[in-house]
Amino acid sequence: MAPPRLLAGGEHHPSPTTPSSPEHPLLAAHLLLPTPSASDLSSPHLPHALAFSFLTDPSSPLPRRLLVLLHAAGARFPAFYSAFASALLSLPFPLLLPHPRARLLLAAAELARAAAPGFAPLLLSLLRRVPFHGDARLLDIIRDNSPFLAAEEPQLLASAVFAFLRLLARNRLDPVLPSPRAECVNNCEECKHVKNLEECREKLVSFCVSVLRDHFQPCSLIGRDLVLSLHELVLVPEFQGLWKDLMSERAAVDIGWVSTPGWCTALAISPEMEIQLLFLMKNVKWGSQKRYQLWFARKHLMVPGGEERVPDIVRFICCGYHPTNEVIQSGVIARWAIIGWLLTSCSKGYVAANVKLALFYDWLFFDEVKGNVMNIEPAMLLMVNSVSQYVDITNMLLEFLFLLIDNYEVRRKEAIAQCVRCAFTVLVKKGVVPSLDVLMCCEKLSPLLRQKLVAFLSSSSPGAAEEACGKQINEVSKAAELKRVCSN
Repeated sequence: MAPPRLLAGGEHHPSPTTPSSPEHPLLAAHLLLPTPSASDLSSPHLPHALAFSFLTDPSSPLPRRLLVLLHAAGARFPAFYSAFASALLSLPFPLLLPHPRARLLLAAAELARAAAPGFAPLLLSLLRRVPFHGDARLLDIIRDNSPFLAAEEPQLLASAVFAFLRLLARNRLDPVLPSPRAECVNNCEECKHVKNLEECREKLVSFCVSVLRDHFQPCSLIGRDLVLSLHELVLVPEFQGLWKDLMSERAAVDIGWVSTPGWCTALAISPEMEIQLLFLMKNVKWGSQKRYQLWFARKHLMVPGGEERVPDIVRFICCGYHPTNEVIQSGVIARWAIIGWLLTSCSKGYVAANVKLALFYDWLFFDEVKGNVMNIEPAMLLMVNSVSQYVDITNMLLEFLFLLIDNYEVRRKEAIAQCVRCAFTVLVKKGVVPSLDVLMCCEKLSPLLRQKLVAFLSSSSPGAAEEACGKQINEVSKAAELKRVCSN
């Protein structure tokens, strides 16, 4: 009888017996140790063999003998737990069949319950996969262990809160989550745990609010993207009270000054997205990017809910990947160009607005001492490099930036304005752009925006625009400006 499969097969996937298959190490160990026992504790094949048994055993719950063997090996060999978790992580999660996927969550729960070495990377990997069928179990694992995580694994707890906040933010306008698969007629283990959005949302909101109230210090590791996510959810009744409390205690303002670490922005996109985006930004030369962009869009954006992920992708590009000088000078496609493509590909107005907010968010809190110029560089280069042929993009971004300054947080309007001025100054000082003349003195740019930009940067009256460009700028009404067609 052939051993059970772990991964969904297909003509493009190698057979489990092929060494190139991700299943092969586990299957090979299983063939050597078909029924792992205490006599195999010293075998180097035990981690993979036991992982195979965990994922394929049909019993429910897991047999006691497997649990005893797992902890016996872990107690005798300190590195065993990590090797076992690595064996589970070696399998591509999207290809896991329903039963192995459900068993993987049980294995993760057991490792977390025992606080075994290696459980944190496993849970972190699963968090990057939400939403998936059965992910309510993952939420239960994190929730049940949140006090321990707050004390011993604060980054994992912060990661869970951020992953679930982003899930809520992306789905806040959708009435329902995908229902269990219509073709499943056997009430499989996976589909038993699929939740509709209302039930899932209640659990997610309850978890996030309770952790943010009880364990706010670990959650502050998220940085300013925590404020961004909560601001997006401020109309959710359960978050309104939390937001008011954070604002009254100035906690939200204080966290806004903390840059979001790269590992955090990567949580909001899948590992496949990250790998393919990094390939685009590290290897694809200018002029060759279109087919790779189409490849990425077909796989990740032209799917239900795909467009709603674009703001998270932009945050990752801005904060999660900072190219070296060697990469910048190698002729590969720049970050600003990828963001420009993503922005212009958005068909939904609210998604486009969130993309622009994601692009400029670091500007609103920029500090010359603590701020990272690489976080704000893409927005500036996108505006500057779009002037010659795509001036509408520059106009759109500048207009949105001024809207943010005036309306994002009225009580901090002047502080935000000062941060944006500082961002412009540092971008010139660091040599990202030689000067701001390309914007302030560009005749293609909207005269109203040019005038406003010069006045804003000089903190003087709109008449300062004439001195900056050496020519008079005519007043143009907003109605006429909306009808203006920019020529190349």
